[in-house]
Amino acid sequence: MKLWKKVLSAATAGVLCLGSVGVTGMQSVLESVGTVLSVSAENKTYGDLSYDVTDAGEIEITRCDTDDSSVNIPAEIDGKPVTSIGGSAFYYGCPNLTEVTIPDSVTSIGPLAFYKCSDLTKITIPDSVTSIGASAFSGTPWLTAKQEENALVVVNHILIDGTACVGNVTIPNSVTLIGDCAFENCTSLTKATISDSVTDIGGNVFKGCENLTEITISDGVTSIGEWAFYECTSLTEIIIPNNVSRIEEATFYGCTSLTRITIPDSVTYIGESAFEETPWLAAKQEENPFVIVNGILINGVTCVGNIMIPDSVTSIGAGAFRYCEKLTDVTIPDSVTNIESLAFVGCTGLSKITISDSVTSIENGAFLGCTSLTAITIPNSITSIGGNAFSETPWLAEKQKENPLVVVNGILIDGTTCTGNAVIPDSVTSIGEDAFFGCTSLTSITIPNSVTEIGDRTFSYCTSLTSITIPDSVTSIGEHTFSGCTSLTEITIPDSVTFIDWGAFSDCTNLTKITIPEGVTSIGSGAFENCSNLTIYGYTGSYAEIYAMKKDIPFVSLGNATTTETTTTTTETTTTTTESTNTTTESTTATSDQTTETTASTAATTTAATDTITKTTATTATTTTSTATTTNPETPTLAKGDLDGNDTLDSTDIFYTMLYIANVAVGNDGGLTAEQIAAADVDGNGIVDSTDSFYIMYYVALHGAGHNTSWEEVLAK
Repeated sequence: MKLWKKVLSAATAGVLCLGSVGVTGMQSVLESVGTVLSVSAENKTYGDLSYDVTDAGEIEITRCDTDDSSVNIPAEIDGKPVTSIGGSAFYYGCPNLTEVTIPDSVTSIGPLAFYKCSDLTKITIPDSVTSIGASAFSGTPWLTAKQEENALVVVNHILIDGTACVGNVTIPNSVTLIGDCAFENCTSLTKATISDSVTDIGGNVFKGCENLTEITISDGVTSIGEWAFYECTSLTEIIIPNNVSRIEEATFYGCTSLTRITIPDSVTYIGESAFEETPWLAAKQEENPFVIVNGILINGVTCVGNIMIPDSVTSIGAGAFRYCEKLTDVTIPDSVTNIESLAFVGCTGLSKITISDSVTSIENGAFLGCTSLTAITIPNSITSIGGNAFSETPWLAEKQKENPLVVVNGILIDGTTCTGNAVIPDSVTSIGEDAFFGCTSLTSITIPNSVTEIGDRTFSYCTSLTSITIPDSVTSIGEHTFSGCTSLTEITIPDSVTFIDWGAFSDCTNLTKITIPEGVTSIGSGAFENCSNLTIYGYTGSYAEIYAMKKDIPFVSLGNATTTETTTTTTETTTTTTESTNTTTESTTATSDQTTETTASTAATTTAATDTITKTTATTATTTTSTATTTNPETPTLAKGDLDGNDTLDSTDIFYTMLYIANVAVGNDGGLTAEQIAAADVDGNGIVDSTDSFYIMYYVALHGAGHNTSWEEVLAK
């Protein structure tokens, strides 16, 4: 899961599915929006259907625009198999659709795929379908008819809906997976028994089932998704099966009657806020301010002053001390090996931390926003430091003054204060995630041969970067590494690289030429999204040529690909581009350096999610007084939703809105001007909240898919 979601948890808590209310569902919306956005630049059509070619050379249906009542999805398009129906594919544009036939080539149906197809009564779903996203058929007469036949709607062993259930329910043995949001807000459900056949309980499955008092989970279950029991306020006891190894983020958040929890020894990971606002956690805190489960310190927010972590702890869990403002000094013992993401985020009173040499990794945002942290002991044992681990700390600020390239144990963790040309020293072996994120003053960077790894989003939104030297020691280009580098016009990938990850060069709008060696065997989704002027240079018969053909990107051959392994004698490959002469005036206030990560990286394929954190390089370090989102701004000079004032609604505006909501929710300054706040309040109710962020995302998605939908139409949804 992406870290932006962790940062924004206060704003998105409990709004992860689209249900009967219509505008709920941050996670599902992000997935569907991301799907639309990711294909907008490379969209193809087949009759009334729009589609995209995946990196596997398969077809995903992304949209349908038809006045017909019946749609037959083809099994092949241009000789390629149709294997998936994307998120929200039929949600908008098929007002008269009554029947749809899905071929047996399809294996997955995305979230909201047929959401609110209000006349859809007949759907042919083949046995080949093994994955069905959240709310895929919500709001259809087909689903209503299925509910009348049986309150438990099962398709190909997937329980996709149980919202019509009343009283006690037993999941039948035919079910192997309970799909995301299957029982969301089913207030009539009082008891559930999950059979031995079920192995997976999806995310948000029982979210908002406020009258659920009892649940029995069989030992067949191996995974329970995020937010699965969020705000099941009547649930008093839970026994987690012995085969479960992970308790995900916010699984039991807001279960205000949950007093008894049995956690087996098999559990080795507990996500952030897994037991937040439960009597069970409160009782544990009264017994001991250190709440420890299977060696994981999951909560220490009641700690005060100087503390020594008990030596029974092996891992400091995600968000364990988040916003513990009375904490001043922490000593971590030799038993601890890992400090997880956001472990000490927002501990504004923390001034000193001593880390033992048993610790090997510090994850994303571990000490983010510790605005008093001046003294840190980091042992040589640390080999991994996540993005933004020390952002907004005086310790990092002091390091930046000493040298804008902040290096710890060979890891370059921050270069956001660099200007002009930067040369990374030979002592660096890896460049961390987000290390230069949003460094708008950086124009050129030289990476030495000592570097073998470049982290995700390393140079994202370095908008003045015109030249970069990548050595042959680098073997992969990470997720969104150069995303939004709008001054890059040309780049050569060194021969050593075999993999270019998801969104690596997305939104590099002036990139015209990239040279890809024949050794590259994989290019991730959306790697060159919104690079409309790009030409790929490579070798005939190489993967680069195949990729260019699939994505309709112009290709220039540099010769035939070799059939034998080639050894290069060059040690570095330097690309030089024409330096931009545009002059950009930027505000120097705390809000000016806010940068963005594209929505496609948050949701889209939501793989990853990969837990990532959005970078805010210049957020004020002082405690703010803003505690509410209610605003009464003057009439904005900025257009509705256009927070950055560039006359275009895009992922930047989405990011600003969501970040504001999250900051204000935890008592911080939102970081927006009055004009920006007024522009973000798109529904005009005087409050900037998740509804506004949804509307902006929806607007961006529709326009990205080629629909010139007005704000009036969007707000009417």
